[in-house]
Amino acid sequence: MLPQVPSGSVPYPQPGPQPGPQQGHQPGPQQGPQQGLPPQAQSVAGAPTQFVQWSPQGGGPQPVAPSSAEPDWNAMADRHATDARRRKRLWIGAVVVAAVLVGGIVGAGVWINGRDKGGDDPQPVASSSTAGGPSATGTPTEQAVAAISDAATDKLPVDAATLFPDQTRTIDGKVWTRQVTGSTAPCSKATTGGLGLALGDDTCRSLVRATYVNGESAVTVGIAVFDNKAGADRALGRHAGLIQGLSGTGVAMFCVTDKSGCTETHASIGRFGYFTVAGSLKQGADQSDQIAAAAAAPLAGRAKEVLLGRGGRSG
Repeated sequence: MLPQVPSGSVPYPQPGPQPGPQQGHQPGPQQGPQQGLPPQAQSVAGAPTQFVQWSPQGGGPQPVAPSSAEPDWNAMADRHATDARRRKRLWIGAVVVAAVLVGGIVGAGVWINGRDKGGDDPQPVASSSTAGGPSATGTPTEQAVAAISDAATDKLPVDAATLFPDQTRTIDGKVWTRQVTGSTAPCSKATTGGLGLALGDDTCRSLVRATYVNGESAVTVGIAVFDNKAGADRALGRHAGLIQGLSGTGVAMFCVTDKSGCTETHASIGRFGYFTVAGSLKQGADQSDQIAAAAAAPLAGRAKEVLLGRGGRSG
């Protein structure tokens, strides 16, 4: 009867010729088990060792030929290269995804930060809601101009306190102080060099002036008031001469003739014409003054700003 061998491949002794009993021969001492092998699988001296497979279905142990094939080194190298390429593609994909996510987060932060700065958005100018007022369409500036283009929709006062609200103005680091104001009608009385004829006493209702002083330099700003935009545009279309400098307490006479060498500006908006004349107060003589000439345009710009502001407050 064969000894019990666990399932699997174990060394099993190859049967060989057995010596029979001989006459007069005494059996010698029996050899013990071979070192390192289980009792169930010991080789017979002189017989080659084979691997066998125990079959549970019967039939006894089946010999298994040991494999003598060399490993497929080329196939192993190909698999290694394929795995390396796969890992590289996965790494590149991860980097791209991370870059997209970071870019999205930064973009969102910039967008949110921009939305928080609401103070930079332009504020619309309210338009008049009275009959005959500006159209609901158009930019805030267009709506304001429409509101101040006719006396019927521009009902705010046209005095010096309303048209020249600033007591001081700072221009290029220099402080200009409003020293004297006045309103003249007919308009021609405060002009020279043919400007009165251009304004037309029948259409120009009044010429309101204010003089700003810095040291010995002076600028007079004048606003001519008309009934409608057509009258203002007609007067500015035939402009000639200049307004006279407005003198008074603390302000000597200056720029009272068109031959004085003083500088001037003129423009119109809505039903108003606005002008400047700039010169020197030295010895009360009319003469050019570079400091005054440089301040004339900013003061004219402020006059325009005040007039446009009426468009949101008329009525």
